[in-house]
Amino acid sequence: MNAGNLARSALALGLAMTATVSGAQAILPAPAAAGKHPAAGTPVAHVSRTIGVREEGSLRFLSDEATLIVDEGPLSGTLPGRGRVYFTYDGSPDVTARFAIRTSAGTVEGRATCLLHNPNNPTPSFRGALQIVGGSGRYAHAHGSGELFGVFHRHGYGLIVQAVGRLSY
Repeated sequence: MNAGNLARSALALGLAMTATVSGAQAILPAPAAAGKHPAAGTPVAHVSRTIGVREEGSLRFLSDEATLIVDEGPLSGTLPGRGRVYFTYDGSPDVTARFAIRTSAGTVEGRATCLLHNPNNPTPSFRGALQIVGGSGRYAHAHGSGELFGVFHRHGYGLIVQAVGRLSY
């Protein structure tokens, strides 16, 4: 190939690449200006991380309303911070819980459906499946699953809880 043909081939390749990049730019959103958030509806890349989580704590009674008991307290484990649990108990062995774990990096939120063992005992235990359904801060895209274990103290309405599972964020 002579120099003229080589130059024409390089020019054709450059034009083809420019057309391809230009076409891609029409499909992809323009990058956000430095320091500005992308426009609503603009896809934003997010790198996911998955970790094993084990949290536990003794929570104290805050309030109740009919069958809903709210407890809060410090949690230790993979994501140390404070936990708040909205525990629903109506006398049946089926109990539910909504929870939030507040850490310095954000909040993880979830829910669980559990079975209460020894319901007539003054401190019945419970166990069931939990789902991580969202969060804020570092955990804004949180999701995952695991198990929730615990003990419900009928006298004083305190909870001892332990959550074990996988968290992706």
